[in-house]
Amino acid sequence: MSETANSRRLVVGYIATDRGRDAIALAISIARSIDIELVVTIVRPESSTILAGSAVPQDGAGIVAQQIDEWLEEALSLVPDDVSAKGVIHIASNESKGLMEVAEAEGALGIVIGARAASLMRQLRIGTVASSLLHSATVPVVLAPPEKSDIGPISRVTALFGARPGASSLIGAAVQSASSLGVDLRLLSLIENDGLVDDEVAEVAEFAEQYGGAVLAERAAEMFAAGRATVKSRAGADIEEAAEGIEWQPGEVAFIGSSRLGRGGKVAIGARARRLLRVLPVPVVVVPRRAVSPVRTN
Repeated sequence: MSETANSRRLVVGYIATDRGRDAIALAISIARSIDIELVVTIVRPESSTILAGSAVPQDGAGIVAQQIDEWLEEALSLVPDDVSAKGVIHIASNESKGLMEVAEAEGALGIVIGARAASLMRQLRIGTVASSLLHSATVPVVLAPPEKSDIGPISRVTALFGARPGASSLIGAAVQSASSLGVDLRLLSLIENDGLVDDEVAEVAEFAEQYGGAVLAERAAEMFAAGRATVKSRAGADIEEAAEGIEWQPGEVAFIGSSRLGRGGKVAIGARARRLLRVLPVPVVVVPRRAVSPVRTN
């Protein structure tokens, strides 16, 4: 694994569990699709925050440091030689705060974390760390589904949206990512008569222009002209029913937007999006309002 001085970076939150390995697996798939360096990060709790039940042993600072060093070495050993990566141990009062601090220091385009497994019918469950990031991060948060994170090269970007307010960040990030990756784009409105319909492609270009300027708007128009982008509506009795019937292809990634409460360019996941996460079987990118796409290549 090599390190590059000026590469774009993606923070990967690692803990020595299946969730940490899921995050690593998804980050590797992303890195193999774009030119990006992984910053594999373990957040070490401040000494006053190491409590009973913590993943960090409590039998002395030296033992704690040694164990975390071993975990980081284990994490980096999972990254193949063709992916650029480096390891970081960061001290913070909690994991989400530490990951955000590393992302800011590294100028990262996003943060990848593993989601918790729930029941067989519910693919993702939001734990404490994810919940905190999904209410405060200023960069996109990428959720790796349990045991389904080694997706291979990204094959398609699907943006799932409902109400139009705030749609420019989500749709703009999705257009930019799909265009840069050279993959198809699918825009799905999951609420009946709410959002774009098949013949309103000009409005997608307007959203893209709000997000990334005239160049991105032109890319969106070109993708539609080439048949590489589609807009569809999908109705259901509720958002879960609408989402459960979606067909997914290998390598697909879903984008969802933040709540309108996500002010100041931060992620703020609403109740509908939280329900949606429970039924999605693919990696999910949660885009802050006025965000920069985590998988752009320029």
